[in-house]
Amino acid sequence: MQQQTKLTILPNYNIAITITDNPYQFEIKHLLKMAARINKKRQFLFVSPVLGKHLAVRPQVPLLTGTLLAMLYYERLSGRETPQLMDIVETIKEQGQSPCEVGFELEEDTLFIGFAETATALGHTVFQTFQSNATYIHTTRELLSDVEPFITFEEEHSHATSHRIYSDIPEKLLQAKRIVLIDDEITTGNTTINIIQTLKTKFPHTQHYTVLSILDWRSEEQVKVLQQQQEKWGISIDFISIMRGFFSCEGTALLTDEQPQMTTETAQHMELVAIDAPVTYRHYDSVAESGQKNQQPYMLATGRFMLTAEQQREQKQTLHAIAQQIAKLRTGGPALVIGTGEFMYVPMQIAAYLGDNVYFQSTTRSPIYCTVIEGYTITDKLVFESPENNGVTNYLYNIKSRPYTELFLLVERIANKEIIARAVRALQSMSDAKIYVICMHELEVEK
Repeated sequence: MQQQTKLTILPNYNIAITITDNPYQFEIKHLLKMAARINKKRQFLFVSPVLGKHLAVRPQVPLLTGTLLAMLYYERLSGRETPQLMDIVETIKEQGQSPCEVGFELEEDTLFIGFAETATALGHTVFQTFQSNATYIHTTRELLSDVEPFITFEEEHSHATSHRIYSDIPEKLLQAKRIVLIDDEITTGNTTINIIQTLKTKFPHTQHYTVLSILDWRSEEQVKVLQQQQEKWGISIDFISIMRGFFSCEGTALLTDEQPQMTTETAQHMELVAIDAPVTYRHYDSVAESGQKNQQPYMLATGRFMLTAEQQREQKQTLHAIAQQIAKLRTGGPALVIGTGEFMYVPMQIAAYLGDNVYFQSTTRSPIYCTVIEGYTITDKLVFESPENNGVTNYLYNIKSRPYTELFLLVERIANKEIIARAVRALQSMSDAKIYVICMHELEVEK
């Protein structure tokens, strides 16, 4: 039975949603909220309460959301039911924090690809559910110096459109018999066509693709286009989502409130904490959008350059050791762990190891409209330069939603202490919490 709902985004700006497939009886509020986006390409945004991107969540919620998608994929692939599935569904609905360790075996080499920046952690949590024959990599907006990407493609409606895939061992990727693409939502399917068209040139022998998403908004016409395309290509493309439907917008978004501006003041005092754990790095230089070169190393644990199932198990031990170090800084009050941009999975998993009363969210490139109109999703906003990709504007939302006692800003690659200090100053302007910058590498960096 179809479920029809009309949601008000702003006065005179509404979205009509029709849910056509919802097998686990999620309410719309469990999986999405609405906000206006400051973007001429698309002026609305589905704000997820289960991703940990724009809204703070208990870290177990996005981890379990990825596990749920992994279970749905495994059930479709194997024809077997997964008995813990409904327990996970209920925990997600309740925003609970009960962990659920699940592991499955895959019979064929399978490559899991998460989309930057929002779905890097979602893809990773799907991948980590599989114990064998699984490899993970996520797309990135980073531009490496003197390194050609293995794959590039475009995402038309995104705020930052270019995706790249870099790999330490591309021949390992090419062993894939199946490819699984993971994104938070499928709107038109155009991005799917773009990336599979590109992947086909690199993986001519791979015949089986699966697209996993929390939400699938493709129209019947768009579904037919994908069906025709896969027949033309001679491959199979399977779509699996938690909720399916379609939507239409009504009215015009009148964005009249003055929005917060970029933070330019620096923190007078900044608590920098270097990690004392056996971290495995990948040493590549990148060029930020400001033109500045960042020579600090990347973490292997992110999956940006590829992870196997065996490496994933080793890396989780490292993240647990980092969490034990951070836990010593907690006072017992509510704490927020903050990831940056694509750097989501590592801080999310660390947050999950920190005990009770811990929340997680990440900075984003997406400029969401902020207002205090009653019932609106985004009520406060911080604006500052990306700590890792200098020159990119980052946003952090709804920090005032809880009285945090500690904020832990986890940064993979600090190239410029001055820019980090501005981010800390932005946090100080919104919160009285003790703020720690947790650096994933040695701190000998220049301004």
